[in-house]
Amino acid sequence: MVLIGSIIFLVIVLVFILVIISKMVIVVQQGEVKVVESFGKYVKTLEPGLHFLVPILYNVRSRVSLKQTPLEIQPQSVITKDNVIVEIDEAIKYHVTDVRAFVYDNEDSVTSMIQDCQSNLRGIIGKMDLNEVLNGTEEINVALFQSVKDITAGYGLSIDRINIGEIKVSAEIINSMNKLITASRDKQSSITISEGRKQSVILESEAKASEMEIDAEARAKQTKVDAEARAERTRIDAEAEAEKIRVITEAEKKRIMELNQAIKESNLDDAAIAYLGIEAFQKIVESDTNTVILPSNMTELGNIPIAKELWKTTKK
Repeated sequence: MVLIGSIIFLVIVLVFILVIISKMVIVVQQGEVKVVESFGKYVKTLEPGLHFLVPILYNVRSRVSLKQTPLEIQPQSVITKDNVIVEIDEAIKYHVTDVRAFVYDNEDSVTSMIQDCQSNLRGIIGKMDLNEVLNGTEEINVALFQSVKDITAGYGLSIDRINIGEIKVSAEIINSMNKLITASRDKQSSITISEGRKQSVILESEAKASEMEIDAEARAKQTKVDAEARAERTRIDAEAEAEKIRVITEAEKKRIMELNQAIKESNLDDAAIAYLGIEAFQKIVESDTNTVILPSNMTELGNIPIAKELWKTTKK
Protein backbone atom coordinates (compact mmCIF):
# COMPACT_ATOMS: atom_id res chain seq x y z
CA MET A 1 0.00 0.00 0.00
CA VAL A 2 2.85 2.32 0.86
CA LEU A 3 4.39 1.63 -2.54
CA ILE A 4 1.14 2.31 -4.36
CA GLY A 5 0.67 5.52 -2.40
CA SER A 6 4.21 6.63 -3.26
CA ILE A 7 3.60 5.95 -6.94
CA ILE A 8 0.37 7.94 -6.92
CA PHE A 9 2.11 10.84 -5.15
CA LEU A 10 4.92 10.82 -7.72
CA VAL A 11 2.40 10.83 -10.55
CA ILE A 12 0.59 13.77 -9.00
CA VAL A 13 3.86 15.64 -8.56
CA LEU A 14 4.85 14.95 -12.17
CA VAL A 15 1.48 16.13 -13.44
CA PHE A 16 1.78 19.28 -11.36
CA ILE A 17 5.28 19.90 -12.66
CA LEU A 18 4.10 19.38 -16.25
CA VAL A 19 1.24 21.80 -15.71
CA ILE A 20 3.63 24.34 -14.22
CA ILE A 21 6.03 23.91 -17.13
CA SER A 22 3.18 24.24 -19.64
CA LYS A 23 2.16 27.46 -17.97
CA MET A 24 5.72 28.72 -17.99
CA VAL A 25 6.39 28.09 -21.69
CA ILE A 26 4.58 30.53 -24.03
CA VAL A 27 4.89 30.23 -27.80
CA VAL A 28 3.75 33.22 -29.90
CA GLN A 29 3.12 32.60 -33.61
CA GLN A 30 4.27 34.94 -36.39
CA GLY A 31 1.71 37.65 -37.20
CA GLU A 32 0.28 37.80 -33.69
CA VAL A 33 1.10 38.94 -30.13
CA LYS A 34 -0.06 37.93 -26.64
CA VAL A 35 -0.99 40.25 -23.78
CA VAL A 36 0.46 39.37 -20.33
CA GLU A 37 -1.19 40.40 -17.05
CA SER A 38 -0.27 40.09 -13.42
CA PHE A 39 -3.25 39.88 -11.11
CA GLY A 40 -5.41 41.68 -13.69
CA LYS A 41 -2.89 44.42 -14.52
CA TYR A 42 -1.26 44.83 -17.92
CA VAL A 43 2.42 43.91 -17.80
CA LYS A 44 3.73 43.53 -21.36
CA THR A 45 3.07 42.29 -24.85
CA LEU A 46 4.83 39.16 -26.04
CA GLU A 47 6.22 39.28 -29.57
CA PRO A 48 6.42 36.20 -31.84
CA GLY A 49 8.78 33.52 -30.47
CA LEU A 50 9.38 31.42 -27.31
CA HIS A 51 8.79 32.99 -23.89
CA PHE A 52 8.81 31.83 -20.25
CA LEU A 53 6.51 33.14 -17.56
CA VAL A 54 6.24 32.44 -13.85
CA PRO A 55 2.90 30.72 -13.32
CA ILE A 56 0.34 32.21 -10.98
CA LEU A 57 2.21 35.54 -10.96
CA TYR A 58 1.72 36.07 -14.72
CA ASN A 59 -0.84 34.85 -17.19
CA VAL A 60 -1.74 35.46 -20.83
CA ARG A 61 -4.83 37.65 -21.11
CA SER A 62 -5.50 37.32 -24.85
CA ARG A 63 -4.03 36.67 -28.26
CA VAL A 64 -4.22 39.54 -30.76
CA SER A 65 -3.69 39.07 -34.52
CA LEU A 66 -1.66 41.77 -36.31
CA LYS A 67 -2.61 40.54 -39.77
CA GLN A 68 -4.89 42.48 -42.09
CA THR A 69 -8.44 41.35 -41.42
CA PRO A 70 -11.34 41.61 -43.91
CA LEU A 71 -14.77 42.37 -42.54
CA GLU A 72 -18.18 42.45 -44.22
CA ILE A 73 -20.69 44.84 -42.67
CA GLN A 74 -24.33 43.96 -42.98
CA PRO A 75 -26.40 46.15 -45.37
CA GLN A 76 -28.03 49.20 -43.83
CA SER A 77 -30.82 51.50 -45.01
CA VAL A 78 -29.79 55.09 -45.70
CA ILE A 79 -31.86 58.12 -46.76
CA THR A 80 -30.48 60.37 -49.51
CA LYS A 81 -30.81 64.13 -49.72
CA ASP A 82 -33.87 63.79 -51.98
CA ASN A 83 -35.56 61.43 -49.47
CA VAL A 84 -34.91 58.17 -51.29
CA ILE A 85 -34.20 55.09 -49.15
CA VAL A 86 -31.28 53.00 -50.42
CA GLU A 87 -29.68 49.89 -48.97
CA ILE A 88 -25.87 49.83 -48.88
CA ASP A 89 -23.35 47.32 -47.54
CA GLU A 90 -19.69 47.93 -46.70
CA ALA A 91 -16.46 45.95 -46.79
CA ILE A 92 -13.55 46.91 -44.53
CA LYS A 93 -9.94 45.77 -44.32
CA TYR A 94 -8.16 46.71 -41.08
CA HIS A 95 -5.28 45.69 -38.81
CA VAL A 96 -4.32 46.30 -35.15
CA THR A 97 -1.70 49.00 -34.62
CA ASP A 98 -1.85 49.49 -30.81
CA VAL A 99 -2.36 46.23 -28.91
CA ARG A 100 -2.80 47.81 -25.48
CA ALA A 101 -5.43 50.30 -26.74
CA PHE A 102 -7.18 47.55 -28.71
CA VAL A 103 -7.50 45.32 -25.63
CA TYR A 104 -8.00 47.77 -22.78
CA ASP A 105 -9.31 51.13 -24.13
CA ASN A 106 -12.48 49.76 -25.71
CA GLU A 107 -14.71 46.87 -24.74
CA ASP A 108 -15.10 45.86 -28.39
CA SER A 109 -12.96 47.91 -30.76
CA VAL A 110 -14.17 46.12 -33.89
CA THR A 111 -17.85 46.72 -33.08
CA SER A 112 -17.08 50.38 -32.35
CA MET A 113 -15.34 50.68 -35.72
CA ILE A 114 -18.35 49.17 -37.50
CA GLN A 115 -20.77 51.53 -35.78
CA ASP A 116 -18.63 54.57 -36.65
CA CYS A 117 -18.47 53.51 -40.31
CA GLN A 118 -22.24 53.09 -40.50
CA SER A 119 -22.89 56.41 -38.77
CA ASN A 120 -20.50 58.34 -41.03
CA LEU A 121 -21.90 56.65 -44.12
CA ARG A 122 -25.41 57.85 -43.21
CA GLY A 123 -24.07 61.40 -42.86
CA ILE A 124 -22.31 61.30 -46.22
CA ILE A 125 -25.26 59.79 -48.13
CA GLY A 126 -27.67 62.23 -46.48
CA LYS A 127 -25.86 65.11 -48.23
CA MET A 128 -26.09 63.57 -51.71
CA ASP A 129 -28.88 63.13 -54.23
CA LEU A 130 -29.72 59.64 -55.45
CA ASN A 131 -28.07 60.25 -58.80
CA GLU A 132 -24.89 61.40 -57.06
CA VAL A 133 -24.92 58.31 -54.83
CA LEU A 134 -25.30 55.95 -57.78
CA ASN A 135 -22.55 57.63 -59.80
CA GLY A 136 -20.21 58.64 -56.97
CA THR A 137 -19.06 55.36 -55.43
CA GLU A 138 -15.38 56.30 -55.41
CA GLU A 139 -16.09 59.71 -53.90
CA ILE A 140 -18.14 58.09 -51.14
CA ASN A 141 -15.34 55.59 -50.38
CA VAL A 142 -12.77 58.39 -50.08
CA ALA A 143 -15.02 60.56 -47.91
CA LEU A 144 -15.89 57.64 -45.62
CA PHE A 145 -12.24 56.63 -45.22
CA GLN A 146 -11.19 60.19 -44.37
CA SER A 147 -13.99 60.53 -41.80
CA VAL A 148 -13.26 57.33 -39.79
CA LYS A 149 -9.49 56.82 -40.02
CA ASP A 150 -8.68 59.16 -37.12
CA ILE A 151 -11.54 57.82 -34.99
CA THR A 152 -10.48 54.19 -35.31
CA ALA A 153 -6.88 55.10 -34.46
CA GLY A 154 -8.14 55.67 -30.89
CA TYR A 155 -9.28 52.04 -30.80
CA GLY A 156 -5.82 50.75 -31.69
CA LEU A 157 -7.01 50.00 -35.24
CA SER A 158 -6.05 51.25 -38.68
CA ILE A 159 -8.44 50.96 -41.62
CA ASP A 160 -6.49 50.01 -44.74
CA ARG A 161 -9.41 50.22 -47.14
CA ILE A 162 -13.14 50.68 -47.02
CA ASN A 163 -15.55 50.13 -49.90
CA ILE A 164 -19.28 50.41 -50.19
CA GLY A 165 -20.80 47.44 -51.97
CA GLU A 166 -24.07 47.04 -53.79
CA ILE A 167 -26.51 49.95 -53.69
CA LYS A 168 -30.08 48.68 -53.77
CA VAL A 169 -33.04 50.87 -54.69
CA SER A 170 -36.72 49.93 -54.72
CA ALA A 171 -38.32 48.89 -58.02
CA GLU A 172 -40.61 51.94 -57.94
CA ILE A 173 -37.66 54.29 -57.70
CA ILE A 174 -35.88 52.45 -60.51
CA ASN A 175 -38.92 52.83 -62.79
CA SER A 176 -39.17 56.52 -61.96
CA MET A 177 -35.46 56.95 -62.67
CA ASN A 178 -35.79 55.17 -66.01
CA LYS A 179 -38.66 57.47 -66.99
CA LEU A 180 -36.66 60.50 -65.89
CA ILE A 181 -33.62 59.33 -67.84
CA THR A 182 -35.77 58.73 -70.92
CA ALA A 183 -37.34 62.18 -70.62
CA SER A 184 -33.93 63.74 -70.12
CA ARG A 185 -32.55 61.97 -73.17
CA ASP A 186 -35.55 63.05 -75.26
CA LYS A 187 -35.08 66.62 -74.09
CA GLN A 188 -31.39 66.52 -74.85
CA SER A 189 -32.11 65.01 -78.25
CA SER A 190 -34.61 67.79 -79.02
CA ILE A 191 -32.11 70.41 -77.90
CA THR A 192 -29.40 68.83 -80.04
CA ILE A 193 -31.68 68.74 -83.09
CA SER A 194 -32.74 72.36 -82.53
CA GLU A 195 -29.14 73.44 -82.13
CA GLY A 196 -28.26 71.58 -85.31
CA ARG A 197 -31.04 73.31 -87.23
CA LYS A 198 -30.03 76.66 -85.79
CA GLN A 199 -26.41 76.14 -86.80
CA SER A 200 -27.54 74.98 -90.24
CA VAL A 201 -29.64 78.14 -90.75
CA ILE A 202 -26.79 80.32 -89.51
CA LEU A 203 -24.28 78.62 -91.81
CA GLU A 204 -26.69 78.82 -94.76
CA SER A 205 -27.30 82.54 -94.12
CA GLU A 206 -23.59 83.18 -93.79
CA ALA A 207 -22.97 81.24 -97.01
CA LYS A 208 -25.61 83.25 -98.89
CA ALA A 209 -24.27 86.53 -97.52
CA SER A 210 -20.76 85.52 -98.49
CA GLU A 211 -21.95 84.47 -101.94
CA MET A 212 -23.77 87.82 -102.43
CA GLU A 213 -20.70 89.70 -101.25
CA ILE A 214 -18.48 87.74 -103.63
CA ASP A 215 -20.94 88.31 -106.52
CA ALA A 216 -21.11 92.04 -105.75
CA GLU A 217 -17.34 92.28 -105.63
CA ALA A 218 -17.09 90.31 -108.87
CA ARG A 219 -19.67 92.53 -110.61
CA ALA A 220 -17.95 95.67 -109.35
CA LYS A 221 -14.62 94.36 -110.52
CA GLN A 222 -16.10 93.38 -113.90
CA THR A 223 -17.75 96.82 -114.23
CA LYS A 224 -14.45 98.47 -113.46
CA VAL A 225 -12.66 96.28 -115.98
CA ASP A 226 -15.35 96.99 -118.63
CA ALA A 227 -15.18 100.73 -117.96
CA GLU A 228 -11.40 100.69 -118.19
CA ALA A 229 -11.65 98.65 -121.41
CA ARG A 230 -14.17 101.10 -122.93
CA ALA A 231 -12.05 104.04 -121.88
CA GLU A 232 -8.98 102.41 -123.37
CA ARG A 233 -10.88 101.57 -126.56
CA THR A 234 -12.20 105.13 -126.80
CA ARG A 235 -8.70 106.48 -126.26
CA ILE A 236 -7.31 104.15 -128.92
CA ASP A 237 -10.16 105.06 -131.35
CA ALA A 238 -9.59 108.76 -130.70
CA GLU A 239 -5.88 108.38 -131.24
CA ALA A 240 -6.54 106.35 -134.39
CA GLU A 241 -9.03 108.94 -135.69
CA ALA A 242 -6.65 111.76 -134.91
CA GLU A 243 -3.88 109.88 -136.64
CA LYS A 244 -6.17 109.20 -139.59
CA ILE A 245 -7.14 112.89 -139.87
CA ARG A 246 -3.51 113.86 -139.54
CA VAL A 247 -2.53 111.40 -142.26
CA ILE A 248 -5.39 112.57 -144.52
CA THR A 249 -4.53 116.20 -143.85
CA GLU A 250 -0.91 115.55 -144.60
CA ALA A 251 -1.92 113.66 -147.75
CA GLU A 252 -4.24 116.51 -148.83
CA LYS A 253 -1.58 119.07 -148.19
CA LYS A 254 0.90 116.99 -150.11
CA ARG A 255 -1.57 116.45 -152.94
CA ILE A 256 -2.42 120.19 -153.12
CA MET A 257 1.25 121.06 -153.04
CA GLU A 258 1.92 118.56 -155.77
CA LEU A 259 -1.06 119.92 -157.76
CA ASN A 260 0.13 123.50 -157.32
CA GLN A 261 3.60 122.44 -158.30
CA ALA A 262 2.22 120.62 -161.32
CA ILE A 263 0.17 123.70 -162.32
CA LYS A 264 3.17 125.92 -161.78
CA GLU A 265 5.35 123.67 -163.87
CA SER A 266 2.67 123.31 -166.60
CA ASN A 267 2.94 127.00 -167.46
CA LEU A 268 -0.89 127.26 -167.80
CA ASP A 269 -2.36 130.72 -167.77
CA ASP A 270 -5.39 131.79 -165.71
CA ALA A 271 -7.81 131.27 -168.61
CA ALA A 272 -6.73 127.65 -169.02
CA ILE A 273 -7.00 126.99 -165.30
CA ALA A 274 -10.50 128.56 -165.26
CA TYR A 275 -11.50 126.37 -168.17
CA LEU A 276 -10.35 123.26 -166.38
CA GLY A 277 -12.31 124.37 -163.31
CA ILE A 278 -15.45 124.82 -165.41
CA GLU A 279 -15.10 121.33 -166.83
CA ALA A 280 -14.70 119.86 -163.37
CA PHE A 281 -17.70 121.78 -162.12
CA GLN A 282 -19.72 120.55 -165.10
CA LYS A 283 -18.90 116.94 -164.26
CA ILE A 284 -19.95 117.43 -160.65
CA VAL A 285 -23.22 119.05 -161.69
CA GLU A 286 -24.03 116.21 -164.03
CA SER A 287 -23.41 113.64 -161.24
CA ASP A 288 -26.11 112.32 -158.87
CA THR A 289 -24.43 113.75 -155.74
CA ASN A 290 -25.69 116.72 -153.73
CA THR A 291 -22.25 118.27 -153.59
CA VAL A 292 -22.09 122.11 -153.62
CA ILE A 293 -18.80 123.69 -154.61
CA LEU A 294 -17.96 127.22 -153.59
CA PRO A 295 -14.99 129.21 -154.75
CA SER A 296 -12.05 129.40 -152.39
CA ASN A 297 -12.34 133.20 -152.58
CA MET A 298 -15.90 134.14 -151.58
CA THR A 299 -15.52 137.57 -153.25
CA GLU A 300 -15.41 135.81 -156.60
CA LEU A 301 -19.10 134.85 -156.25
CA GLY A 302 -19.88 138.19 -157.80
CA ASN A 303 -18.19 137.16 -160.98
CA ILE A 304 -20.83 134.44 -161.46
CA PRO A 305 -23.68 136.03 -163.53
CA ILE A 306 -26.54 134.33 -161.71
CA ALA A 307 -25.06 135.14 -158.32
CA LYS A 308 -24.56 138.72 -159.40
CA GLU A 309 -28.20 139.03 -160.43
CA LEU A 310 -29.41 137.52 -157.16
CA TRP A 311 -27.28 139.98 -155.23
CA LYS A 312 -28.75 142.93 -157.09
CA THR A 313 -32.34 141.75 -156.61
CA THR A 314 -31.84 141.25 -152.88
CA LYS A 315 -30.26 144.68 -152.54
CA LYS A 316 -33.29 146.39 -154.28
